[in-house]
Amino acid sequence: MWKKWLLALPLLFSLLACEGLSFGGNANEGSQRCSWISKEFVSPLGFEMSVTCSDEKICKAYFMYWGINISDSLRDKCFSGYELDYITKDTSMLVRSMKTYPISFDSDSHLRFSLLDINNVEKKYDIDLSGIVNSYTIRGDTVDLNVMENCSLHLYHCKKETIYGNLLNGEKYSFFTSDGCDKDYSYDCTWHNLGPSKNDDLEISATIYWSK
Repeated sequence: MWKKWLLALPLLFSLLACEGLSFGGNANEGSQRCSWISKEFVSPLGFEMSVTCSDEKICKAYFMYWGINISDSLRDKCFSGYELDYITKDTSMLVRSMKTYPISFDSDSHLRFSLLDINNVEKKYDIDLSGIVNSYTIRGDTVDLNVMENCSLHLYHCKKETIYGNLLNGEKYSFFTSDGCDKDYSYDCTWHNLGPSKNDDLEISATIYWSK
C-alpha cells in the first residue's frame, strides 16, 4: 500500500507547483513556482493517512495534509501549502503541508487532534478508525470482513474481487481461511465533510494483518 500511496505524490506535487497558471499583471507570473506558505486557514484541507495494523491490532500510522485550493484570489498569490500547529493530548508540533508525520491513535482507535493557525483559529478533528482497525472477525475457518461505506477492501492472491462497502448494504463479506488469501489485506477509504466546517477530505490507505 505504501507503493500505491507514494505513486500519487508526484501528481500532487505537480498540481501544487502552479506551473502554467496566470493571475494577470506580469505575464511571467504564471511560470513562477509557488512559494507562499500560509500560517492561517485560507482553504479547505485534504488529508492522506497511511495505516498498518499487525494481527495484534497494534497500528502504526502516518499522515500528511495539503490545501485543496492552489490559489488565493484575495492575495493574488500562488498557494503552495500550510504551516500549522498539530496538537493532541500528548503532543504539540509544527507541521507543514506535503510532509509526512507519524501519528498515534487513542486506545479506542480514534485519531483526535487539532490544527491551530497563527491567529489561534482551531480546527478540531475526531476521526473514528475503529472500523478499519477492527475490520475482521475470525469464526473457526471463516473470516468475516466489515467494509464501511466509502471504503473498499482487496484480498491478495486468492482470486477475490475488490469489495466495496457501498455495495454490501451493511452486510459482512466472508471468506474461508483455506481460500489461500494472504495474511494481510488493503483497506482504502475516501471520506468527505470532515472537520468543524464540514469541508475537509481524508484519503486512507490501510494494510491490516489477520491470522487464525
